[in-house]
Amino acid sequence: MELNEFLNNIKGKVIIAGIGNPLRGDDAVGLYIVKELKNKINAVLIDCEDRLERFIEEIIQHKPDTIIFIDALHMHHEPGCVVFLSEENLQHPEISTHQTNLKMCIEYIKARIKTKIFIIGIQPENTNFGNSMSERVLNVAKILKDILIQEIGK
Repeated sequence: MELNEFLNNIKGKVIIAGIGNPLRGDDAVGLYIVKELKNKINAVLIDCEDRLERFIEEIIQHKPDTIIFIDALHMHHEPGCVVFLSEENLQHPEISTHQTNLKMCIEYIKARIKTKIFIIGIQPENTNFGNSMSERVLNVAKILKDILIQEIGK
């Protein structure tokens, strides 16, 4: 999915959920973006860390029209590469989340409420324990943050 198509599908009440481990370098990219969006965007922001399943009921209770998960995805691309996916695209064999329960969580949410779910996936460069985010992924995160602020706004 192209960026414009992704942005055109963001409608109504929006939840943006960052997923990742803050201690594993680029794996924290989703958390970073959610933190940077606080008080700058008209959306419910949730920092799930690597425990998305703990936030499913909170997400469902908000009854969002659109849910956007932001996560580091291993896609065999260059570090910092960004993909915009619908939940159906997660079945692609080249896409692997560090957290296999993302697909199950999406299926559960879809069974409970009518909502559109999208994933912003960023190819990590380094997810080793104790590392900071790489410069490439950090730069991409800043650009994505700016795009989301511009498109969703306050």
